[in-house]
Amino acid sequence: MTDTANTPEAGAEGQADAAQNQNPAAEDRMERFKRFIKERGWGPLGSLMFHALAVLLLVGFASNQIEEQEIVSVEVILDPKATEPEKVEEKKEEVVEQMDMPTDVITEEVSDTDAVTTIENFEMPGDPTTTGGVGGGTANFGIGSGAEADGVGFEMAFVKSPLVMKGLYASRRAGGSGGRAGAIRRGGGSNAGETAVLKALRWLKANQNADGSWTGAGSSTAMCGLALLCYMAHGETPNSKEFGATVEKAIRYLMYAQDIGTGRFKDCGDNYVYGHAIATYALAESYGMTQMVILKEPMEKAVRVIIDGQQGGGAWDYQYSKGDRKDVSVSAWQVQALKAAKMAGSESKGLSEALYKAVDGIKSFAGASGQFGYNSGAEAGSYPQLNGAGMLCLEFLDRANDPAVESTLQATQNILPAWPKEGGGTYGWYYTTQARYQKGGPQWDAWNKAMLPMLVKNQNADGSWTSGSTHKSCPVYDTTLCCLCLEVYYRYLPTYIKPDEVKRAPKAGAEAEAKIASEIAL
Repeated sequence: MTDTANTPEAGAEGQADAAQNQNPAAEDRMERFKRFIKERGWGPLGSLMFHALAVLLLVGFASNQIEEQEIVSVEVILDPKATEPEKVEEKKEEVVEQMDMPTDVITEEVSDTDAVTTIENFEMPGDPTTTGGVGGGTANFGIGSGAEADGVGFEMAFVKSPLVMKGLYASRRAGGSGGRAGAIRRGGGSNAGETAVLKALRWLKANQNADGSWTGAGSSTAMCGLALLCYMAHGETPNSKEFGATVEKAIRYLMYAQDIGTGRFKDCGDNYVYGHAIATYALAESYGMTQMVILKEPMEKAVRVIIDGQQGGGAWDYQYSKGDRKDVSVSAWQVQALKAAKMAGSESKGLSEALYKAVDGIKSFAGASGQFGYNSGAEAGSYPQLNGAGMLCLEFLDRANDPAVESTLQATQNILPAWPKEGGGTYGWYYTTQARYQKGGPQWDAWNKAMLPMLVKNQNADGSWTSGSTHKSCPVYDTTLCCLCLEVYYRYLPTYIKPDEVKRAPKAGAEAEAKIASEIAL
């Protein structure tokens, strides 16, 4: 008989049997665990594990959705090509309504796509990347940048407000049907006139004082305000490459020229009310154009001085006197300043009431048969250079069709400008140009036909004007007033044009518009 216990096979099997015999408990536990997993593992335990995993997945998914929603909300606000532009536009309309702005305020809408096309296809005077900082320039020159020697550095980012850009000052951009090129074409401007504007802005830049002001007419503050208004009308802000430093230094000067306690400006000359109103006007437009928060409080304090200085009848006088005398020239600057503040979004208490009262104040200067008187005792028409002031104020106060405006237009329809002072000189031209432009029609056409070539022809080679037609004449005074006359086409939408008419401007004018824009060059 063979002894199999000593063979290799028998040895291996014996060892396995021995191992099984040595640990039967371990094998039994393993078998029971396998049966548990197989028969009950996908029961309560599996359910618990599955639900725990599902909860984790849902939490992660929800978190991702929240992050995506936050990103989308930012895109809706900042991206002009967002998927729901209608909702954004509705919000903008609500803001305008809350501001309760008069009907003559620009509400022209221009798409951001058009803005991009404008920059590429239209060229304004000089280099379009250095001028027309609002929507028209590509320069990265903002507040907080620039050399210290240039007087810049508010340490605050330049802000482009969609409401302000598209609604109030859209026509001040460099080009396009909704910008300067289109406004020039519609208003009767020319390439020569716009070139003269740019030459004037460069002359003002070259003659700015180190502190940001300009010297002249006994009031550096008033001259600074007038110059700043010229730059604002042209769409220049601290973000503009060519004029950014000039604009920023001018803003800084006005801020530091204001008493932070009273809101009153210094260096305003003998007739304080003019300098204060002009400086307030410029600060209001600067705030409206840029929405820089740092300008809000100075503007509001300056506006408060004007509101508090208004007489009971709605007019104003020298030194903000509350006596019996009243002055249409003084009142006109106060109205312009308050209207600009209203457009910019001022929240000064009593602003709307002051503008409402100003209607009666300005109408109190109107004569029975037309034209406006200078002060309480002056006969209507005795100061013809102020007829435009009375008309413009009523137009700005949403009274463009008031009988006082209509009768004055008829009484002065044959008056035209002629160098150096026919038609009121630079002061009178400033007002009449704006007043007739706001009304439009044959009287504007006749005035514009005389005014535009007259100013272009008599501009000095260096870009300034010196007519000597005002009682405190100076190159800065004449230059700013003439420049503002030539910028009338795109400062504000005329009262006779409805915003939706501009929005639906016919495509047929594109060729003429492109021709004007392409011919403007230095």
